[in-house]
Amino acid sequence: MKTSLFSQAMSEVRDKYYEEAASFECQRTTHTWIKWSATAVCLAVLVLVVFSMQTEYLHQQGVTQPDKPNDVIANPSNHDTSPQTIAIQISMSDIFLNDIDIKATADAARIWYDPQLYRDIIWDKVAIINYYGKDLTPPYVPDGLLAAPGNGAAQVITDKDGNIVEDTVWLGFYHAYDEDGSPKLTEDATARKGFSITVSKIGLLHDCIYLLPENEIKTSDINGVEVTFGYRAMPYGPYDAETHEPSGYYDLYVAEFVCDDIEYQILANQIKAEEVVKVVCSIIYGEEVAIQ
Repeated sequence: MKTSLFSQAMSEVRDKYYEEAASFECQRTTHTWIKWSATAVCLAVLVLVVFSMQTEYLHQQGVTQPDKPNDVIANPSNHDTSPQTIAIQISMSDIFLNDIDIKATADAARIWYDPQLYRDIIWDKVAIINYYGKDLTPPYVPDGLLAAPGNGAAQVITDKDGNIVEDTVWLGFYHAYDEDGSPKLTEDATARKGFSITVSKIGLLHDCIYLLPENEIKTSDINGVEVTFGYRAMPYGPYDAETHEPSGYYDLYVAEFVCDDIEYQILANQIKAEEVVKVVCSIIYGEEVAIQ
């Protein structure tokens, strides 16, 4: 065979097989991609189905703790644990503030009982709840106020036969406390900042003197409960040596009412009137109330 014919034949063979080889490689690559793409789609569908089934199962059955696989906890999405509030229409213009004077502090106004005839009894929180039928802590406490260390106990008086003659319980909520548990005075005004609640079923020793005649004292109706609010601008020292004028004044509010056969008195220092009303409303309604 001539050299030119042999070369032409070899060229045609190379071109033919090169084309076939290229076509085969392309087909193999395409088939491989389709194969793995299909596999990936199947896996994705499988994961989605399993996840959906697990979510539905957890929705119906709840979730379990890792260390307690047999204990079932309710699905958090079905139980809103955030504080619940109810919206009521209370305008501060409907709250009557009576001018008052202060005779003594609530915790100091106690009757002396002869220890030969009476005895002191200390109640813990459980005993207090059993006697009053509920936790006396108000559902609403303004931000920045802390429960007093002694809130979990109360000193009551009984006679020798065990009959309760004084059942007063005192709760405090103030911005800070000294080491002995008493509320700290603020730096800008030498006074407490917060409020106290005094309760009794037998009857409280009131320490407020209303400046208006008794028949002119106004009450505010909150959900059928008549609440008597009082206000006074309280002076604080140090006082000027010559003029005897105080350094300034702070707000003092009082709220008195009877709810569920329990008599309440609230004394609030250096907090806003709206906050006092919200505390009172939370006690009457039994939950935190949004005042509009």
